[in-house]
Amino acid sequence: MILYVICDSNFYETDGVHLIPLHILALISGIIFESKRITKAWTTVAVITIISFISTFGLGLYLYYISPNSEFDLTQILNLSILAWPIVFFILYVVFSLLFNKKRIVPQLTEGITLILSISMIYWVIDNGLVRFDNIILRTFMIIVISLSIFSLYNAFSKAYLSDTKKLILSIWSSIIMFFFAIDNLHGFFYYGNAVSTNELIQGTYIAIQYFLLGVSSIYMIQNFMMLMGFLLSWKIFFFTKYSDAVRELKTQHIDRYSDTQVSKSDSKFCLLFVGTIFFLNYYYKIVPRQFIIWLTFVIFPFLLMTYNHFLKKKK
Repeated sequence: MILYVICDSNFYETDGVHLIPLHILALISGIIFESKRITKAWTTVAVITIISFISTFGLGLYLYYISPNSEFDLTQILNLSILAWPIVFFILYVVFSLLFNKKRIVPQLTEGITLILSISMIYWVIDNGLVRFDNIILRTFMIIVISLSIFSLYNAFSKAYLSDTKKLILSIWSSIIMFFFAIDNLHGFFYYGNAVSTNELIQGTYIAIQYFLLGVSSIYMIQNFMMLMGFLLSWKIFFFTKYSDAVRELKTQHIDRYSDTQVSKSDSKFCLLFVGTIFFLNYYYKIVPRQFIIWLTFVIFPFLLMTYNHFLKKKK
C-alpha cells in the first residue's frame, strides 16, 4: 500500500492522472469485501495480491527486456505493472479463490437469505412488467417464481423442520436467483451506463458504488454457475455411474451449505417490511435501476438487521 501511494503520487505529479482509476479500486474492493465476508479470512486476499503483482511485474520486466531500443527503468516498469495489476488481480483472485477455497467460498445460506432473494425476484418480475399469463413461457415462468417464492416465505415464517429435500430445493432456488441477478447486474451495468446526475460528486459516488456492487456480484456469478452447471447433462451422461456420482456429490454440497438454524419470525417480518418498502419506493419513483437497488439491498441489509436486533434486545 505504501509502495502504491508513493508510485501513484509520482505518477500523478508527472502525468496528472492516478495509476489506478477510482472505479477500478471500487471494483476490486467489491470483490475483496464479499470474498472476505464469505471466507472470514484475509489469507486468500494477501496471497493473491502478492502473486498477481509479482506476476504482473515479472511480465512487465520480461517485456521490457525483450523490447528493442529501450533502456532499463525500474520506475517505469513499476508504474506499468501497477496499471496492469487490477486486471490480473481480478482474474487471478476469482480463479484462486475457487481453487484454494473450493468449499468455503460458497456462502452459507439461510432461510433469511432465500427470503430476501425471493422478494427481490418478485420485485424484478413486476418491475420488468412480466406479470402476464397470456404467454405460455411467461405463464410457466410466473408459476415457478410464485411457487418457489411462496415456499421460501413459508419456511421463513414457520418452524417447520428443514429436511434435506427442503434444503436442496431452497439452495438450488437461491443459486438460480443469485446467478441470474449477477448476470442481470452485469448486463444492466453496460445497458444503463453511469448517468444518474449532473452533479460530479453524486455522479462519482454512484459510479464507484456501481463498480463496487459489480465486484460483489462477480463473486456470485462464478460461484453459483459452478453450483448449477453440475446438474446439466454433459458428456458424463454417457458414463451414467460417474454422472450419478457427480450429481449426488453436488446435491450434498447444496444441502451442506444450507444452515439448520431457522430464522426468527421477527427477522422475517423486518426483512419483508424493509426490503418490500425499498423495492416499492424504487418501483414507484424510479430512483435507480433495479439491478443497482437489488444488489445494494443485498449488501446493506445484513448490517441493518444486526442494528435492528441490537436495539430490539436493548428494549427487552
